[in-house]
Amino acid sequence: MSTLPSPLPPTELAELDGPQLSVLALVLLGSDLDETVVARVLDVEPDRARAAVDALRSDGWVDERDALVLADRTHLTRTLGENRLNTLARRLLAHHVERGTLTLPVARAVAATGTPSDELSQFLCTQAELAEPAAAVVLYAEAGRVGRLGDSAVVAYAEACALNGDLDTAVGLADSVLERSGTVDDPELAAAVRISAAGAAFCGMIDRSAELYAWLGADRAGADASLAASLLVVAGRLDDAEAVLATSAGAPPTAATAGAALVATGLVQSVTASANAALNSLTRALSLPGRASRPRVLPDSPAAITALAALHCGELAHADAVLGRAREAERPGSVTANRHQLLTAWTSMVRGDLAAAQSRLDGLDTAAMRQRDLLFVHGLRVGLARRTGDNAALLQAWAGAQGVIAEYSVDLLSLLPLGELWLTSIRVGEPARITHLVEDAQSLLRTLGEPAMWGSALHWYGVQASILAECPADLMPHARALGEAAKVSTYASGLATAGRAWLRVLQGDIDAASVEDAARTLDRIGLPWDGARLAGEAALRASDTRVATALLQVARALRQPTSAGNGADSAVVSSPSTPGSLTDREAEVAELLVQGLTYREIGSRLYISAKTIEHHVARIRRRLGAGSRSELLSMLRAMGHGYSADS
Repeated sequence: MSTLPSPLPPTELAELDGPQLSVLALVLLGSDLDETVVARVLDVEPDRARAAVDALRSDGWVDERDALVLADRTHLTRTLGENRLNTLARRLLAHHVERGTLTLPVARAVAATGTPSDELSQFLCTQAELAEPAAAVVLYAEAGRVGRLGDSAVVAYAEACALNGDLDTAVGLADSVLERSGTVDDPELAAAVRISAAGAAFCGMIDRSAELYAWLGADRAGADASLAASLLVVAGRLDDAEAVLATSAGAPPTAATAGAALVATGLVQSVTASANAALNSLTRALSLPGRASRPRVLPDSPAAITALAALHCGELAHADAVLGRAREAERPGSVTANRHQLLTAWTSMVRGDLAAAQSRLDGLDTAAMRQRDLLFVHGLRVGLARRTGDNAALLQAWAGAQGVIAEYSVDLLSLLPLGELWLTSIRVGEPARITHLVEDAQSLLRTLGEPAMWGSALHWYGVQASILAECPADLMPHARALGEAAKVSTYASGLATAGRAWLRVLQGDIDAASVEDAARTLDRIGLPWDGARLAGEAALRASDTRVATALLQVARALRQPTSAGNGADSAVVSSPSTPGSLTDREAEVAELLVQGLTYREIGSRLYISAKTIEHHVARIRRRLGAGSRSELLSMLRAMGHGYSADS
């Protein structure tokens, strides 16, 4: 069994003759020790080349694989000298280029010497085209150091950077192409616009993305005309989108082009036609066979757009299915991975599965996220805190969102997190911090003719905002908008019914049957938590204890996510129908809690520790599904606890 020779001390380099040092230089440059190659590159006789190679092998300068055995390679570089190493690098490169035998290790080693060569640069670019994004970024950088990159290479370099998560470098490279637009061919120009538009979209500036495509024009957009149309719709420029979409018919009929056209068509339909038609087109775009041989960075993924459209219609199962397929098909390290995970978490939150939503959110690395995804992160954080009644977490999440709120530009795909942040701003008493975005969103919807599919969700948030602010008058415009949308949208119809029920509750008109019907309608259209909140609020305002208890049952049942889904036919969680349904000890604790006693005072009365009282209260709160301490106290009063102290 052979053993590797020990690295030789640097001082012995001085003992090698010229050919031996030159052969070591070739090994350093990635070359093998083929005697013919050595002889030709060193311009020596084959016998002399063979002797130099044999001497290096026998003395242990290379191992059995002819790899260099030397701990300190910088000493070898200094011994050779820059001029000699560069000369050998040029000769080795010329030899392989002439014979078409250049390999990537040799090319990279020669490039590391800084030897300028257009052939070498082109070779590295060709290899980069075949590599994964992370490796491609390195190869394009090396190619740029030894030669001038053409427009197509610069665009490909930008694409690789974007796919590798380096958005700043990607946009910088794409912009360098746009600056030379007068001399750049249309395909490269369109690709540069796509990359810059994607960068702007990731940063929450869809209006900038739309301006880029408006500048490019339909004639130069080529196969990306459908992509331009999609962006223009999302930015609220429907007329421009339809004009661009009309020119996309001449694009090559590839699966990718057909898919992009269906996405654009679906987005136009989401504004001008029915939600069902829009979802059909968007979902068909995802079902086309075939996959692009090379990934491209896009302003948003078709799966994310489709899932968001489904969420705006209350089609939670549809959104889940779309996102599940997208996650399974995702390339490792995909730039869309965070987006799909965030939307999956959002779907779980809306369904009422708060634990699943929190788990997915906790599993994300937010450090490298840009504003668009961060808006959803902050929307999830405040949404989860609001639903669990964690005021400390709500305040912390609100404070963390301020940076994104200050610099975001509203578009159709950002209305959901905006709605959650809107409600939070009212809860914490700082609505002015987000008023400008809410007004921009409402203006966007008006510009598009109040599309039911996109507007219903925001108007439902408006209803809730009016309730939180205790301003019933502010609720009316949103209720009217939902009423109009109800004519063409089942989802909006459910929201409109709930909005009317909320208004009656605020006016003190508690009709248990209509409240329960509205709450269960919200559950059926994918908003069980909202339904539970409506029923719970009505229970708190009901003067009849039996009515209050019945509505609390509804609220508790809807707050419990089930494996079967979120429909009204889901099994109702067993719940107490009277105050006595609590255990005797829990009833005692509840009675004293409602009377305003502290945990310590309750413990003293019942001869148990304050810690045990805390555990009892936690169990009561979980059993009732109360989102906060104040809600718990209100529920207990509605159930009849605390009245004994008043009699």
